Amino acid sequence: MRERLNNIPITWLLPALLLAGCASPVPRAISEAPPDNPALDAVRSDAAAYESRQVRWGGEILETDNRESSTRLTVLARPLSKGGKPEYDTDDSAGRFIAIVPGFLDPQVYGDKRTITVTGTLLRNEAGKVGEFAYTYPVVQVQDYYLWPKEVVGPPPPLWYPWYYDPWYYDPWYFDRGYYHSPYYR
Repeated sequence: MRERLNNIPITWLLPALLLAGCASPVPRAISEAPPDNPALDAVRSDAAAYESRQVRWGGEILETDNRESSTRLTVLARPLSKGGKPEYDTDDSAGRFIAIVPGFLDPQVYGDKRTITVTGTLLRNEAGKVGEFAYTYPVVQVQDYYLWPKEVVGPPPPLWYPWYYDPWYYDPWYFDRGYYHSPYYR
């Protein structure tokens, strides 16, 4: 009986450690949108109505401009998933915005085509240009941000797999079981 009581803390500690290893590195402010998060196109049309509101926006970094005490990121907005990650598989965009991040961000790390999600306070709209086109950029003073890791895509399975192109295949070695769903089908 005494041995059983001595092992109880270890049996509770192991699942706790395993669950801690599954914790998300994404900050809570990034994974949860503010309750009244305004849309980017609405802010572009009427900045005064949304001034000083909290926002959560994200997308692809287009330009990184370091200033004396902050970094200005020009971001092409993308729709965000429920967890706050910008979606890759869409060409939808509500436009562009400028995120002012306190401190220095290395342009090689926070460079072109990297995805970022920011939360912060709307400051104002700023006039600028995209090429020769006059453009209005909403400006966000960033409180929290998360640079999403680069997506690493592995190689596809070899082409000689007979079930590579077909989600249901017949396995001749197990003919008594019939057709199976391929684990390699995409």
